[in-house]
Amino acid sequence: MSRFTRITAIDPATHPLFERIRNEMGFVDLDEEGIDDFLELSGLKFVVFADDPNVRKETLDILVIGPEIRKCFGSALSGAWLADVMKGRAMAARWGVRKLPALALFRDDCFLGAAEGLDTWEGYLTKLGAIARRTEPPQRTISILTPQSEA
Repeated sequence: MSRFTRITAIDPATHPLFERIRNEMGFVDLDEEGIDDFLELSGLKFVVFADDPNVRKETLDILVIGPEIRKCFGSALSGAWLADVMKGRAMAARWGVRKLPALALFRDDCFLGAAEGLDTWEGYLTKLGAIARRTEPPQRTISILTPQSEA
């Protein structure tokens, strides 16, 4: 890249991949203010968690992969959402998702799990198929160290 190359920032409001996932693929925006309403909806729900596309270029990849994976679920899904990419990391952390991008499944108000990071097609189908069969959220563990165990 020459010193004269200018790289334009990606604007999630106007970038063609963001417009496509919302307008053509029917994904609904999910922001922090709408989480409670989202959780009140019934059925199996599909959420794409991504990060700021100017920081994580993988965000653009998941905008293509997410809708294709959604098609595999067909009518089993009650809907699909795209989490606010500027706050996606904080929103995902609420459910213990550590690596973005992630494709997550919810049933009613229950977080079932997420396929984290970029993966192969088979990897996504295997992970999300197993997650969709869950009836309870995955176990989350927190390690607490006592002062003696730190030594």
